Amino acid sequence: MTFTKQDLLETIHKMHSQTYCAPKEVRERNRAKIIDGHKGFLVLNGDWKYVDFYSGHEWAPGKEIMYFKEKPVWTMSYQGQVDDRLSEDFINETYGFLKSALLASSASVPFRGLDGFCSGDFKYEFKFDGEYSYFVGRESVMHKGSEIFFQDVMGSLIK
Repeated sequence: MTFTKQDLLETIHKMHSQTYCAPKEVRERNRAKIIDGHKGFLVLNGDWKYVDFYSGHEWAPGKEIMYFKEKPVWTMSYQGQVDDRLSEDFINETYGFLKSALLASSASVPFRGLDGFCSGDFKYEFKFDGEYSYFVGRESVMHKGSEIFFQDVMGSLIK
């Protein structure tokens, strides 16, 4: 009932890309009712199970949990917000960019997006201290140099 660091990171990378940031048809296929009042996703792959759920839109706290053989082994929580001065259309554009940045994650840091990812006037930043086994960090979406979205993020192994 063991797994390696590489197994865990590769599985997070694969499963993370099948939920919130996935293309609509993939995202819809993995939707699941996890907690009342939350949007949820469930992805199964062999001995692994990945659960992701969040609530809200402009302020949207959430949590991800990785299970191995039905035992929770890793978790990450996040919460933040978009700038409340943004229009609904611009919020949606911002989240569209965020999804692209999250899909651009690396296998070595699969739990958030690729730091420095850019598209047009948008830039994604993810800075963290620690490693997959215990970390705290912050992700931001910048537009023309101004932060318009942020989330504080923390994660760890579960022992």
